[in-house]
Amino acid sequence: MPLLEISEVSVRFGGNLALDGVSIAAEAGEITGLIGPNGAGKTTLFNVITGLQSLTSGRVILSGRELRKLSPTKRARLGLGRTFQRLELFGMLSVRENIRVAADIHKSYSGSKDDPAQVVEAMIDKVGLRSVADARVDALPTGQCRLVELGRSLATRPKVLLLDEPASGQD
Repeated sequence: MPLLEISEVSVRFGGNLALDGVSIAAEAGEITGLIGPNGAGKTTLFNVITGLQSLTSGRVILSGRELRKLSPTKRARLGLGRTFQRLELFGMLSVRENIRVAADIHKSYSGSKDDPAQVVEAMIDKVGLRSVADARVDALPTGQCRLVELGRSLATRPKVLLLDEPASGQD
């Protein structure tokens, strides 16, 4: 059984059909790429998967569980992680603090025994931001901000990680 299964998903915005019967299956440990021109519906599909956009028809299944009626928060707790096309960071916080928010939230609902401070330090090293760990995010270039967002997502230990335009702004 696929870890993530998207089956015949369609989304309409008024008379505009943004997604038309999209189906994708991804297995655990697999990297699946979604490529298309601007306006093709990639972000809309990610929004449907994470619960930020309602679908018109179809199904989204994670680990055998239908997600249609679940909130974005519940979907995240089931293991969906995400980065955004437009950066969604806490600009006045440091790199370390941005990642700590995610590590603390993950610990609060997962029952994980991991120390959030250690998770944060591991993620800072994993994404290569040790030299700017205490810098405010709003002072960093876009490429480093993308890495902060990646580290923050990884701190939640997602089963599935959706990366929307991950190379945008990278050097």
